[in-house]
Amino acid sequence: MKTTLQTASGTAFAIEYTQRGNDYETQVNGQATRIQLLSEEEGAVTLLVNGLPLRVHVVHDGQRSLAAINGHVYEFSRAGEKKGASRQREAGRLSPEIRSPMPGKILDVRVTTGDTVTAGQVLVLLEAMKMENALTAEGAGHVKKIHVATGDLVELGQLLVELEFATAQD
Repeated sequence: MKTTLQTASGTAFAIEYTQRGNDYETQVNGQATRIQLLSEEEGAVTLLVNGLPLRVHVVHDGQRSLAAINGHVYEFSRAGEKKGASRQREAGRLSPEIRSPMPGKILDVRVTTGDTVTAGQVLVLLEAMKMENALTAEGAGHVKKIHVATGDLVELGQLLVELEFATAQD
């Protein structure tokens, strides 16, 4: 089977694989990898990748998949599928909405309404799949409204913070 996955940043991975039971022979961008599925449970899988164990937490929302591996979260969509926020970014527009990339718990809200923020500044810390995720501002501006507080449980896609950018986004 062949498929192409694309990260949120636009990096594409051409994937070819064959499956025999729980064993997979894969080629990712031409690099061979042997994967064995050891266990599967709600939201997580344990794999043996080239003989080394790997635990992967996975969340799907229909348009994209989030995979948490070794403390890093990767966002994937099938190549050619675009979501609204990606279209805005492609047109040079920044998203004024900070939304939860996965279900989790708010560990810390690091801004208040009216604060001035810079591009890349951490606005909210989210604990999801036993990992801490820093959610940041895409551009400079100020905090228009905060929709969550420390300790809140949030769902995938839930609005957390609204921003107004310093420069007009045509």
